[in-house]
Amino acid sequence: MSKPFNMTSIIENYCYSKKISEDELNFLEKCWLDSLNTFHYSRFPSFAPAIVCDVAGVSRGSYWIKCNASILDTLRPLGKAQQSRLHRINTVLTQSGVEIAA
Repeated sequence: MSKPFNMTSIIENYCYSKKISEDELNFLEKCWLDSLNTFHYSRFPSFAPAIVCDVAGVSRGSYWIKCNASILDTLRPLGKAQQSRLHRINTVLTQSGVEIAA
């Protein structure tokens, strides 16, 4: 029996091993899409640890969902005509009032 996926565990494992399965990537993609659709219901997203932010290439103290978006952008880039996942999640965070636009 396989264990259920968990976004934070998958990302942490990736940060240390630099390995990730296609099923795990698909799960992270689903988490990212869910965060776009339901983020406005969550006023207090959790912060990722420094190593995760560093590997994701985002500022330390960033939210897990930003790290997820950045890692997905690296491992599964979108077409040039599309906005990056990180840009889209930053927009959602700003529109929901969780972050202030820089």
